[in-house]
Amino acid sequence: MFNNKNLKNKWNVFKENSPTSHICFLIIVVNVIFIALSAVLISILPENEGHSIPELVRLAFTLMVNPSGRYIYSDTSISRIVTTIVVLLGMVSLTGGTVGFVTSVINGVLEKAANSQRALNLENHIVILNYNNKVPSTIVDYGFDDVKNTFIVILANGNKQRIQDEIDGMYDREGNKKRFKNIIVRDGDPMNKLDLDKINLGKARTVLLMTPGFGEGSTMHKTANGDDMNFEVSKLFMFVTWYFSELETASSTNIVVETSSKNMEKMIGDYHRESSTQMSVSVNYNEITGKMIAVTSIMPSVNPVMKQLFSFKGVEVYIEEPPKGKSIEDELLENRSVIPMFDLPDGRVYVAENEEELDKRKSRFELSKPLPAKKIVPKINFEKSNIIIVGVNKKLPYILESLVCFKREYENDQLTVLLAGSPDEEEQLKAYYADSKYETILLPDKYNYVIVNDLYDPMKELGGLTSDRADSVIFLSNDMVTSAHIDEKPLMYWSNLKKSFRKNENVDVIVEILDSQNQSIIELKNKDQIIVSDEFLGHVYAQLGKNPKRIDVIKDMITSDGDSSSVNVDQEEENDSDLVCVGVKHFFDGADVDLTFKSKRELIIWVYEATDHRALPIGVVKDSVEYIFSRTDGNDDDLDSTILLGVEEGQYYPGNSDKIVLEEDDELVVLMLN
Repeated sequence: MFNNKNLKNKWNVFKENSPTSHICFLIIVVNVIFIALSAVLISILPENEGHSIPELVRLAFTLMVNPSGRYIYSDTSISRIVTTIVVLLGMVSLTGGTVGFVTSVINGVLEKAANSQRALNLENHIVILNYNNKVPSTIVDYGFDDVKNTFIVILANGNKQRIQDEIDGMYDREGNKKRFKNIIVRDGDPMNKLDLDKINLGKARTVLLMTPGFGEGSTMHKTANGDDMNFEVSKLFMFVTWYFSELETASSTNIVVETSSKNMEKMIGDYHRESSTQMSVSVNYNEITGKMIAVTSIMPSVNPVMKQLFSFKGVEVYIEEPPKGKSIEDELLENRSVIPMFDLPDGRVYVAENEEELDKRKSRFELSKPLPAKKIVPKINFEKSNIIIVGVNKKLPYILESLVCFKREYENDQLTVLLAGSPDEEEQLKAYYADSKYETILLPDKYNYVIVNDLYDPMKELGGLTSDRADSVIFLSNDMVTSAHIDEKPLMYWSNLKKSFRKNENVDVIVEILDSQNQSIIELKNKDQIIVSDEFLGHVYAQLGKNPKRIDVIKDMITSDGDSSSVNVDQEEENDSDLVCVGVKHFFDGADVDLTFKSKRELIIWVYEATDHRALPIGVVKDSVEYIFSRTDGNDDDLDSTILLGVEEGQYYPGNSDKIVLEEDDELVVLMLN
């Protein structure tokens, strides 16, 4: 149900987005009130005694419209006074002069709405300042959240209608019939105090500061110059923090800043530690996407799982205060629909379909399946060990660092990387091979880098390598060109090499697409993996809009020990967990155990206990289909059930519905706990 704030917010959204309907609604309400008042007044007259309510309403309306008509007057003082008042009410609400006045009011309201001049009386809303091609994905993701209690305002220098059209276009591409409607788009200057006052920024829940991007709605940048964008967003951050400091009362609005600048990250961290009322976090979009690409290159099955966990669609990650005195083991044994994962300084991390599940459906679980006599030591073996990366951009250092850390933490001596690029990228390729940080995975004596001289015929240099030396091939976009050419190289490479890949089903293809409109160009076949950067980042920004602390969870789950990105909001290095997807035959290698389980909860608790609390299963991959344990999708599918629903809708776990049987070719989606 709506509370008072939500009713007020909903009314403000209605006024802003439908000004004509809003005025018409008010006119109807006023007329209804006048008619009701007139009916009450004439009901006290002697001649109307005994009339029913519908009759009184009809008589009142007749008198208001046509005073000299069929209404029968009595010759008393009270009758003359009452009927005169009713006639006057009719003249105010229904005469041509009033209609003309109302028409002028409507025109004024429409003009104000078009020029974004009206103040919004919103509270606890989410504000997005600036617009880029990640914003539509963010808005679409909110459509899977608690839409009744979520309200979004976009303020950007751009064409308002074009922004709305791009958001609608994203809905169409995603095939979502259900639209998120609690959204207001404002054409204005994010660095104008009056414009910020009009959207009531001081009472917002969270403000997302986006880099001015390459979407058609943006008029500021038509290139992807990272330094320019970081300068723009740093100015905006300083202006917004000044704005909050000038408020008469302290604001608790959280600030989330999109950037790729280390200096900017430090500035935001310093402000976060100095502020007693606000939480400020930075999101290095190159870092987050680079880490995700790295994880996907060695564990392709974990890609849709990450998108599921860090999105409002399906299951979701929550950070809540744990019940007093309850350990993770206690909650695993007691909660039938939620998986507690690990603890952070600010609370316990849970996976659940929605917040309501956190406090209900509890029952004590007794493990009937005997534990092995000897604790199982999970063997984390990644079959995707030979990786080719084609192209150079600002995500590449994060990809390489992540792969170095994975190789060191899981002692995968077979993990090697080969870099390839165009002639204009040769100097950068040389620099990476000369950098000692990457010497454990870049083996110059064995492979060296590869120069692709012809975009239209890359098979000359890459054809043999993809067949003989690659388990995964990554195609990176060029993030330093105009928006029209931003995905040119990966699209050209992929288009010319796809036949070669499909001859070898063991090769996984990861294509980075910065402009989601180019996604439809690529045919989704077999094991072709696609990374749509703005789509994934849109999911992340939507999560942080609700709770900025979730950035710690995201970084924790996609980074390994020693990774420079595995730091929390307070810039303290932490790595409590790694999200991995590993083959069953490797995970239980050498352990003589029965892999038949009567329910999801039994599998989760049994593996957790059998590995001495080092591994927490959260899903299964069977026949290349990913299943997440705590997803209910509206069905009565708690953790005691053996019904498994896939990440994609309409997918059900095959086989015997009375039990879960793990086979050698299956994979476990596991959270490795440190």
